[in-house]
Formats: sequence, C-alpha cells, structure tokens
Amino acid sequence: MRTQYLFCIYIVAMSAISDVSHAQELSILGGQLKVNEKDERSFAAALSYVQPAGEYAALSLTYLNEGHPKDHHRDGVGGQVWVRTKSTEQGLEFGVGAGEYYYFDTARSATGDYSNDHGWGNMYSVSATWHTPGRWYGEIEATRVFPRGKDATTSLLVGVGYRFDGVQGAKLHLENPSTDDTLMLLAGQTIVNSFDSQRSKGSSIEYRRAVAPYVDWTVSGLKEGTSALTHRSGVATQVWLIRSLSHDVEMGMGVGPYAAIDLHDVNVPQSHLAGLVSIALRYHINKRLVSQLLWNRVVTDYHRDADMLLLGLGATF
Repeated sequence: MRTQYLFCIYIVAMSAISDVSHAQELSILGGQLKVNEKDERSFAAALSYVQPAGEYAALSLTYLNEGHPKDHHRDGVGGQVWVRTKSTEQGLEFGVGAGEYYYFDTARSATGDYSNDHGWGNMYSVSATWHTPGRWYGEIEATRVFPRGKDATTSLLVGVGYRFDGVQGAKLHLENPSTDDTLMLLAGQTIVNSFDSQRSKGSSIEYRRAVAPYVDWTVSGLKEGTSALTHRSGVATQVWLIRSLSHDVEMGMGVGPYAAIDLHDVNVPQSHLAGLVSIALRYHINKRLVSQLLWNRVVTDYHRDADMLLLGLGATF
C-alpha cells in the first residue's frame, strides 16, 4: 500500500476532529452512475461521514462504490473539503466539495482474465441537504471522479442521514483512554475481488488499544478461508482514527500492513505483504461488552484483493 494513501486519509480525518462544537453527520446514499465518454450506466452507493468545521465549512470521509460498468468493478475512499451555506438545524443547505480519491478497480483484461488495479484520482461533489426539525436529513449529491489512468464517472445519489450529538472530547465510554483494551472475536464472509466474487468463511481475532484520545492501535489475526482463488491467513497491524458518535456508538477507519501466507495451488506457502483498509462501527453494550461490524479490504500487489465482512463481540479490560 502506498504510504501517501495513509497520510492523505489521516490528514483529512485529523483535521476534522479539530472542531467538536458541531454535530457529526453520517449518511447512506444510493443511485445511478454514468461512465463519462461512454454510454454505460450502473448503480452507485456511498457511506459518508461529515464533520462540520464552523458554520460554512466541513470535512468528509466517503466510501464510494461505483457499481459494475462493463469490464470494471470499482470502489474507493475519498477525503474532501467542503464549502457550504450557513449551517442550520432546519431547512435547505447547499455544499460544494473537492478532494482526493484512492480507488480499487477490478478490471477485465483482453484475455478475459482480471486485474486488481489501484490508484489516485480527483473527486468533486455538489450537494443539497434538507434538515428536518429532528436529527434526520435528506440529501441529493452529484459526484464526479477522475481517476488517473482510468475512465471518469459521474454519480447521482439520493439518501438519508443522521446528525449525532457531537460528543465533546474523545471516546466517551472511557474513563482513561490510555487503559482501554479490547479483545474481540469476529466471523463472517470473505469475497475475492474478481468478476466471479468467490466466497468463503472468514474469521478474525482482534486486540485493540486506545493510544490517544482519537487514535486506536490494533493487532489482528485474519483467516480469510478457502475459495477457488485464495487460501490465505496472516497477521495485520493498523492505526485507527476513532470518533464517538454518541455515548454508545463509535465509528473508525484503520489502515496498516498485512503479512499474509497464501496456500492456494502451491507446494510451498507463499508469503505476501499486503495492505489492509478497514471501516468499523462499534456499539458498547455496557462497560465490558462491545459489538463490532467490520469491513476489511485486503489490498494486494498480485491481483488477489478481497473484502472481509465480519461481525464480532468482545470484552474490554
């Protein structure tokens, strides 16, 4: 994984936590995508976290799935700076955003095989948001992505969002963040990023420690399972940015290296150093029990990228 990818995401995200006086916004959107310069259309979907930074500015982190145009399955993570009309608790709000986008593209080759390509692009968005008297809001957003060396796309998305409390300070469930440790077991499914999306049962054991008010560190043992293309397991370590959305709910993004061993179709185990990008939603059931919904993207340099969708339960101590 490219080092600048980690720095890009964390510069944007760490800037976003500098202003905690405004509520945090989390939205889910879906709609249509058009491949620019081609008569191709597909679906698109996005998950977006927005941190207002004053009355007229905001910063966002977005996962965008660009659907399945011909010969391409592309998604990515983007960080944007926004200029918006005056923030209001009710009524219409407009915004314009611009930033960087790191993409993962499963592309079909001329021979009928596929490759997992990665790279950078520019991301531009305009949005209109209607805030209800409560915490819910509706949103329409148009986004253009210009990946370097790839086809540009335009997506039109409609969705709903929720404004959280804007918790002052760090992770509210902690009395002392430096002593927060969690041991968690997770299980779910692994999906290879190919055009056939080979599936297998996946699992993980995770140790998590809070090392700063907004930063966690994890060490994970991953077992991706056995599919027609992979039989892989290994150990990963990640640095996480964590934000409390409420007294019980927190969301985080983690990146780091993944040392894996792949046993697929080889007499001798093949070791690989991959990257691991993750998004987690954590719910604290009580002071000792925490549940977690986790998405892992394994980023390889030998065309064996994979998604791991895991659900787990852990204990803090």
